[in-house]
Amino acid sequence: MGRRVAVSAHRRDSAGVSGLRDAVASGAEYVEIDIRRTADGALVVHHDRTVAGVPLNRCTYPRLRELAAQPVPLVTEALEIIGGRARLQLDLKEHGCEHESVALALEASGPDGVVVTTREPASIAQIKRRFPDVTTALSVGRGLWERGVATRDYAPLRAIRACGADMVAINHRLARAGVLGRCARAGFPALVWTVNAEPLMRRFLADPRVAVLITDRPETALRLRP
Repeated sequence: MGRRVAVSAHRRDSAGVSGLRDAVASGAEYVEIDIRRTADGALVVHHDRTVAGVPLNRCTYPRLRELAAQPVPLVTEALEIIGGRARLQLDLKEHGCEHESVALALEASGPDGVVVTTREPASIAQIKRRFPDVTTALSVGRGLWERGVATRDYAPLRAIRACGADMVAINHRLARAGVLGRCARAGFPALVWTVNAEPLMRRFLADPRVAVLITDRPETALRLRP
């Protein structure tokens, strides 16, 4: 039997600490956490730029906890839950989180237990300079709903090579539009996100070009995995 596609539990932090524990308990090989920094310098696990309309970079951590509908874990809290139990997928949402986030993750899991994804080539370049052994992936496809598909999303190889990324993290729509094949032919393994429909799960879980499937439904993905 060949290599199995790994599964990454996506966005379980939306339920706070309990969601992270559920992600670990799911049996997924990876748990994804979205990382941002608050106005008072706290690294937090939070997907969106704002909470209750307030930008996180103008919001202290105590204020963030007051405004958020669910408890917002600190990155250190998340790493205590995940480290040693599953591999870490750090999804860096902004500049300025790179060095501290990766250093904390390495302490929790070691270089073999961490992959960093981000849409920012400059962030990957910084990480590779300071932490050359850490696996990184340039994320492409977010423009599908934010502001139209950028040229880089359809043709990401130049950006991947320029920043020194080891892998590519591809939106599943772009993966099906030929980007997965182009990256595979260039030698870049892929993480494919965010795959929740069962027919697509089956397709990507059986695809040798896919290294990691990112999903909100890790239990289902693990059940369907060949």
